[in-house]
Amino acid sequence: MRVLVVGGTEFVSLHLVRALLGRGHEVAVLNRGRRGERLPAGVRTLVADRKDHAALRAALAGETFDGVVDVTYAPTLGEDVVALLDALQGQPHVLFVSTARVYDHALPIPYSEATPRGLYWGEYARHKIAGEDALLERHRQEGLPVTIVRPTHVLGPLNTRHNETFFMDRIHRGRPVLVPGHGGWLRQFGHVGDLADALAAMLGDARTHGQAYNVMGEETVTQVGFVEAIAEVMGRPVTFRHFDPALLQDWDRPGPVFGQNLVYNCHAVHTTHKLRLDLGIRPRYTLRSGLAQTWDWYRAAGLVEREVDFAFEDRLLATLGA
Repeated sequence: MRVLVVGGTEFVSLHLVRALLGRGHEVAVLNRGRRGERLPAGVRTLVADRKDHAALRAALAGETFDGVVDVTYAPTLGEDVVALLDALQGQPHVLFVSTARVYDHALPIPYSEATPRGLYWGEYARHKIAGEDALLERHRQEGLPVTIVRPTHVLGPLNTRHNETFFMDRIHRGRPVLVPGHGGWLRQFGHVGDLADALAAMLGDARTHGQAYNVMGEETVTQVGFVEAIAEVMGRPVTFRHFDPALLQDWDRPGPVFGQNLVYNCHAVHTTHKLRLDLGIRPRYTLRSGLAQTWDWYRAAGLVEREVDFAFEDRLLATLGA
């Protein structure tokens, strides 16, 4: 297949490009052309800012693809998804990487593809829902083959979300991990390699047309349990200092205190039953094997030596009497 990846040089999309090449596909990417050195040999780049719709049309003029995977979020509005669909030639199979945060997290867990969507997550959810709706409307009205993919927290090498590496930075230095609240909210993670493999497997599969799929790992873990799993694969001890999040209301924070996006007061648990039943897709990585691979990458990339500013945490620890 000739496949276009919208994105292609960052975390999920770069792993996807590698997975597609591994399956023998001809791959092109569409992005702003700033990270071309990251791409494997043989990948063609179409240069355009997807939010510049005229430039998008010009970049795709005369191009035909069998499959398209839309991975970018800048943020991507519903109108940006419509512009992409309008610029495509023919009827390629379009996969849209949405998010499990489209679900109404005020509802009981676990969340399935049938769980009502909602704006619990504000503008991020609004934009992703608009993108989903644009695709599904095109599917209903014109028969365009489309598939919606909803991952949750994704981990692995090159992660642009500072989650697992946030804790590695602290644990390998012997620093305590600050925990806002009880740290008992359930989380679910998926490895980027499993997400890339699932996307590649769905391309061209007519069973997925007009469908949405949750794609993530099958394990759940508390916030504190996630950090303990990281410490386990690192072979290091970890200590926790819990604090009342209200303490930070009047503080200027230079950054996150517990991963980049892991602090929210609800459970986030999803079922992947539909993915397994319909397509036979299951993850290769467990939570711990995925974290172990990420820890290997972290060390190989020299991140153990990077400078990290702990001034804010030291101030908070001093306030807590640590």
